[in-house]
Amino acid sequence: MITFNPLWETMRKKNISTYALEKKYGLNKSVINRLKHDSNVTLQTINMLCSILDCNIEDVVEYIKD
Repeated sequence: MITFNPLWETMRKKNISTYALEKKYGLNKSVINRLKHDSNVTLQTINMLCSILDCNIEDVVEYIKD
């Protein structure tokens, strides 16, 4: 299972809110909602998050074996 739990910790460390992702960086509310619910997002979204947060992909996404 893919989870975006590392994203929230990275955002907290970098002091970036979901409001900033939406208003400052242009992420759509529906994309933020999908991230919150560990739903599918595009690699383009993952790439954008890594760029915004200046981090690696493992700071955004985690794979958990069932």
